[in-house]
Amino acid sequence: MERAVFGASEFFSQKAFITGFRGIENVRIGHLKGANLEIVEVWFNPWKVSYDEIVDLFFDLHDPNSREGQLFKNQSFIFFSDMNQLAVAKQKKNELQHICKNEIITEITPVWEHINSLEEIKLIS
Repeated sequence: MERAVFGASEFFSQKAFITGFRGIENVRIGHLKGANLEIVEVWFNPWKVSYDEIVDLFFDLHDPNSREGQLFKNQSFIFFSDMNQLAVAKQKKNELQHICKNEIITEITPVWEHINSLEEIKLIS
């Protein structure tokens, strides 16, 4: 099993990760303590679904664009665990930036800088 962690400050369809997407074995949804940030932790089988596909799903489930006057209202995050996840996340963000007219505001940051353990996440399901 591998772990993928994403966050967004505005509503995004976290529960869509649960809807039987091939290879997703477990999903935990919550909020980062001390922040207005919804978190989804996805445990997936890399033999059935790639991290690349999980990141695609994340970008499909929310609006990662900035809008005038809303830069900090609509934030999203990809929390990477290793160098492979970092490379995939950066590639996906760059690909999306080339097709979007607005700036992609998704931040890519190490999971350990924000979420060291599940105690950091106030689970809601």
